[in-house]
This record gives sequence, C-alpha cells and structure tokens, in this order.
Amino acid sequence: MRKHNIYQALTLWFVILIFIQTGSDPSSGLLMRGAGMVAIALAYVIPGFVVVDLLSAYTNERATM
Repeated sequence: MRKHNIYQALTLWFVILIFIQTGSDPSSGLLMRGAGMVAIALAYVIPGFVVVDLLSAYTNERATM
C-alpha cells in the first residue's frame, strides 16, 4: 500500500467506528443491522491490514539494506 492508501484506510476505520457508536439503535431495521455487522467486521480487519502492510514494508526495506 502506498502512504495515501493507509491514510484512506484509517479514515474509513474512524468513519466506521463513528457509525457503530451512533447507529446502534436496535429498532433501526434489518438494513442498518446488516450495515452494523459489516462495520464491526471492518473495524477489526482494517487495522490488521494496515499493520501487516507496515510490517511488510519495514521488512522489505531492511532486506534491501
């Protein structure tokens, strides 16, 4: 990932967390529940991708030294 992709992913992550905090009304309907489930899954997955990408970039940089 390039640096701007990481920033976009982290911005999306913050938007997802805000959605989870504000859209937690249990009577909001099936569509909002589905969107909430996707948001919760992405809230766990996106930081993992960012960390893996940063670690791989670090190890690739160290290998070329």
